[in-house]
Amino acid sequence: MAVRIEYLLLTAIAFLLLSILGLNPSSYEAKSSKANKEIEFQNFSLSDIKTDNSGQKISASKTIKYRSYLELEDINMTGENRYTLLSKKAIYKDDIVYMHKGVKILREDNLSFSTENLTFNVKNKELQTKKPFILKFNKSRIEGDNLELFLDNKKILADNIDASIWFVSKDDKDTIQE
Repeated sequence: MAVRIEYLLLTAIAFLLLSILGLNPSSYEAKSSKANKEIEFQNFSLSDIKTDNSGQKISASKTIKYRSYLELEDINMTGENRYTLLSKKAIYKDDIVYMHKGVKILREDNLSFSTENLTFNVKNKELQTKKPFILKFNKSRIEGDNLELFLDNKKILADNIDASIWFVSKDDKDTIQE
């Protein structure tokens, strides 16, 4: 009563074929995720390269890309008009950056603004805030609200101004420290 190995193998193959043919595989349509978070970046950096100048640079410690916007933390934007925007949190949507928590605008000529929140239109280079702001330049200090700053033509509009302005000569400018 010896069982030949060929019969054992044929029986195993027949069993496998019957089990494969007997299964009725069903396909299901893929369901989309309920979450709209797509990807998360750490130490994110983005540069707009132009032929005639360096363009705009954005960097953030953490960036989350959602379907229609970017959420950024510890944002640093440097523009082609020699300004820097700093903020703890920001949302970038449709060429508009909504900044909040510790917003600062710095220019290389030592002019600085600080406010609670800010809206920056990237295409038009316009900054707006309805919240109170503080502008510092050398020893001068200007406080107000409803700030509108046009970076292309350096025009500034504001309401409810309270100012302490110090006039400095060119000789004294080198010795002033804040």
